[in-house]
Amino acid sequence: MESTSSSLLRNRNFVKLWAGQAVSFIGDPISMVALVILVANITHDASEVGGVLLVRLIPTLAGPFIGVLADRLDRRAILVSSDLARAAITVGFVFVRDLPSLYVLAFLWGFARTLFNPTIRAAFPSVVGSGDMTRANSIISGTFSFSFMVGPALGGVLVASVGVNMAFLLDALSFLASAAFLALIPFDRPQREEDGSFMQEFWDGLRYLAGARVPLALVVGASLIVLTTGFVTPAEVFLAKRTFSAGDAGYGLVVSLWGAGMVLGSAVMGVLGDRVKLLPFFLAMCGYALTLAWVGFSPTFTLTLCALTVAGFSNGVDNVSADTLLQKFVPENILGRVFAVRFLGFSVGEALAYPVGGLLVDSIGVRHTYLLAGSLSAVVIILTLLIMFVSPTKTL
Repeated sequence: MESTSSSLLRNRNFVKLWAGQAVSFIGDPISMVALVILVANITHDASEVGGVLLVRLIPTLAGPFIGVLADRLDRRAILVSSDLARAAITVGFVFVRDLPSLYVLAFLWGFARTLFNPTIRAAFPSVVGSGDMTRANSIISGTFSFSFMVGPALGGVLVASVGVNMAFLLDALSFLASAAFLALIPFDRPQREEDGSFMQEFWDGLRYLAGARVPLALVVGASLIVLTTGFVTPAEVFLAKRTFSAGDAGYGLVVSLWGAGMVLGSAVMGVLGDRVKLLPFFLAMCGYALTLAWVGFSPTFTLTLCALTVAGFSNGVDNVSADTLLQKFVPENILGRVFAVRFLGFSVGEALAYPVGGLLVDSIGVRHTYLLAGSLSAVVIILTLLIMFVSPTKTL
C-alpha cells in the first residue's frame, strides 16, 4: 500500500491535476458566498438569491449532449477553456450591478462547469492509471470535502475583511491556476471506434448506459440518494436552532461535522485502495438511510452530531467508490457521456430536493423530514439492488 501511494505522488501529472483542483475547490465556496451576498445586496430578496443559484444548475440539463463533446474532442482543450471561461465570468461579477446580468453570468458559469465536470472525470484514467485509481479519487474527493468544510467560513471572512469584489477576483485566480496546471498535463485523446455523427454518439452513450447494469445502478442510485438526502438540507438550520436550541454555532457544527465525515470517508477509501468493489457503495447508502432515520429519533444534540458525521462519512465513501467503479468498468471513450448523465442526476436531485425539503419541514416538521429522508433512502437502496441484479455479472 505504501509503495502504491508513493508511486501515485510521484506521478507528476496527477500532482498537477490535484494542485489545480485543490486551488479551484477552495475558490468555489468563496465565490458562492460572495455571489449570495451580492445578489442579496442588489435585490434584498431571498427568492432572487434562490433564482440565481438555480440558474447555475439549468445548463446541466444539457449534460448528456455535452458529454458527447468530452468523448469527441481534445479533453485538455475543453478543461483549460472551461477554466479560463469561468475565470472571465467570475471577474464579470465584479462589474455587474443589475439582476438580469447576474442571471446571464450565473447561467454561463453553470455551462462552463457542466462542460468541465464530466470531462475531468473521463480524463482521470489516462492521468492516473488503473492501479492507483481508488487512492487518486480519495485524494481528490477528500480535498473537495475539506474545501466544503472550511470554504464557506473562509468566504465569509474574506467578504467581511476585503469585500465581495476581492473574493470574486481570488476565485478567478484559482481558475487561472487550475488552467495553468491542466495545460501542462498530456491527456490522452479519446479513442473513437468510428466517426459517427454527434447525435449517433449521443444515442450510443444512452444505449450503453441502459444496457450496462453496474454503471446504470451506480448512476441511478447515487443520483436518487442526492434527492432523498437533499430533503434534509433546508431542515439542518431548524434542527440545530429549534429542535435542540443550539443556535447558530450548532448549525455551524452540523455543516462542519458532515464535511469532516466526508473527509474521513474519502481517507478510508484511500486506505482500502483498489480492493474496492461494490460493497462500500451499498454500505455507504445504508449509512445514509440509517443515520438520517436516527436523527428523527435522536434524544440529544451530541448523538445527532455523531449521526450526521457518520452520514458525511457515507457521503465520502459513496463519492469515491462510485467514481472509481465507473472509471474502471466503463470504456474510456464513453466515460464523458456516462459522467455527464451522473452529474445531470445530481443537479436534478438538488433542484427538486431543496424546495420539497422546505415544504416538508413546514408541513411535517424537522424530525419527520429526517425520518422520511431515511426511509426513502432505504427505498433507493432496494431500487439500486434491483437494477444491479437484473443481469448479474462477475463484477459483483
